[in-house]
Amino acid sequence: MSLSFLQLVLVSGALQGFCLAVLLFTRPVNRLANRLLGAVMVLMSLQTILVSFDNREFFMRFPHLSHVGWLLPSLFGPLLFLFTQKLISERPRWQRTDWLHFAPFVLLLLYLMPYYLQSAEAKRAYLSDFAQSVQDDFGPVNSLLNVLHIVYISAAVYGLRRHERRVLNEYSEVQQLRLRWLQQFLSLVLVLLVSSVLIFYARKWNIPGLGGLYRYHYLGVIVLIYWIGYKALSQPVLFNQKPVGPATKQDKLLPVVPEPIADDLSTETAEKYKKSALPDELSDRYQARLLAYMDEEKPYRNQTLTIHELAEALNISRHHLSQVLNDRLGRNFYDFVNEYRVAEVKRLLTDPQYSHYTTLGIAEEAGFNSKATFNAVFKKMTGQTPSEYVGKAAKPV
Repeated sequence: MSLSFLQLVLVSGALQGFCLAVLLFTRPVNRLANRLLGAVMVLMSLQTILVSFDNREFFMRFPHLSHVGWLLPSLFGPLLFLFTQKLISERPRWQRTDWLHFAPFVLLLLYLMPYYLQSAEAKRAYLSDFAQSVQDDFGPVNSLLNVLHIVYISAAVYGLRRHERRVLNEYSEVQQLRLRWLQQFLSLVLVLLVSSVLIFYARKWNIPGLGGLYRYHYLGVIVLIYWIGYKALSQPVLFNQKPVGPATKQDKLLPVVPEPIADDLSTETAEKYKKSALPDELSDRYQARLLAYMDEEKPYRNQTLTIHELAEALNISRHHLSQVLNDRLGRNFYDFVNEYRVAEVKRLLTDPQYSHYTTLGIAEEAGFNSKATFNAVFKKMTGQTPSEYVGKAAKPV
């Protein structure tokens, strides 16, 4: 059986997907989200191979693979949704309720089980009328799967939108990178989904032109696989960094500021103010402690700094620290930390000890993790690009 150019491209991309899945499965950190994405890569690769060989000759030789392409897509939506949820979660753990998302897969498996249990001869008899079997591929089962995809991808996008504001208030740069990557990823998935649904119904209703693109639209899946692979290599922090969240005893990255007993409230009083405005006196103390700590310890140089880690280092609850930032300083956590980083970049640019550093090297020393983020933040806060600022600073007065 000779392979067409399209089949070669699809199979090659699918093999790349399997390799990427192995990479994701073996990451030692951020395991749950990486493994869920790895499972998506495996399923997409298997489905791509089945679509690339979607012809009578192939299925007559391997009849037990027929209708497998009906079952695999029932896992796409749930896995993508769970991947999104675990990636943006503070404490990504598998919950018992997560198994409920696989109910469509179980129900469809039970529905298809009578066919799967048939003998090879019985399946070949059915496939002998291949035109009818192809027509069945565009029947109610796969129409319902399209609805399932739309529901789950929409839920993933909605969850991401809700997460965006929390990122600004609680996380520093790495989580911002993840947020942008996830936005791009879900946008690509959404484009693929919309095009797939349009081509599905165009083929179902024999609409000329668009219906002829069936199988070719899986080239988009290959693009998605290679794009994820590129991101894994160019920005490994997206996949290798520990999930951000409350620091554990083993994860403490910052020295703890000693806190005199007189500076804090009693446990009972702290609980009283946990969900209300801080008293002015305590808010003043927290603000002074925060600003002194930022100046003396320079925690913003930690590229993965989170509000949870900073609050723990200050012996202040995350809730109270967030109140100080928002109410007293008028900043979200992301902007507050990046203001210090930009100021540190300016200082280091004039420090002779760093004269041999590139601008990007200095940005990394100051706590920035990404060139794109550094350029955008620096331009937003100074009105100049880093290169423009360096050029003006170098001119003699």
